[in-house]
Amino acid sequence: MCSSDLGLARGLCRHSVEGDTDSVFELWRCAEAFADGGDFTNAEALAAKLNRIAPEDTIEQKVQLPLIRSIIERQRGNPSEAVNLLVQTESYKFTLDFPYRLGQAYLAANQPAKAAEQFRTLIDDDRGGGWWQVYAPLAQLGLARAYAAQADPQKIRKAYDDFFTTWKDADPSIPLLLQAKSEYKKLPTTAPVALAGR
Repeated sequence: MCSSDLGLARGLCRHSVEGDTDSVFELWRCAEAFADGGDFTNAEALAAKLNRIAPEDTIEQKVQLPLIRSIIERQRGNPSEAVNLLVQTESYKFTLDFPYRLGQAYLAANQPAKAAEQFRTLIDDDRGGGWWQVYAPLAQLGLARAYAAQADPQKIRKAYDDFFTTWKDADPSIPLLLQAKSEYKKLPTTAPVALAGR
């Protein structure tokens, strides 16, 4: 998440931060947004509130809180802990966040083959709508980066091309899209390429 995205998240999640909501969905998504943006203070505060209002809810305790904490650990440079937090709750996975976030964690932990498996799982789970439309393009980009870490030029370029095709009508100024285009231009034809896992 870029700084402008974090500013937008802060604006949209103002009520959550100020304690004006008991919506578990809002707390979960806002905590994820803050964690992605490196605002760990607000992310942890919202996670703590989510824990307080749903101490015995299986979904919050076994899915949403580990997802938030995993993002925080990955962003803090602890990818192995990020992986462990999600692997421990794998039997409860029901949301598309799970394979995407686990793929990100594996990529940051320098386990690109496992990351690619998670991203492919998400992409292949073609629900055609809802959150799949949000996470599928991100998984395509994650898959490209995982292939890049494995130095497979043909798969790398195809994965990037799939991502660019999916986002062909996207705002060309989106920072993530600009970053992906920059990565693509730097791709060698045969040599390994190292890309960030986030």
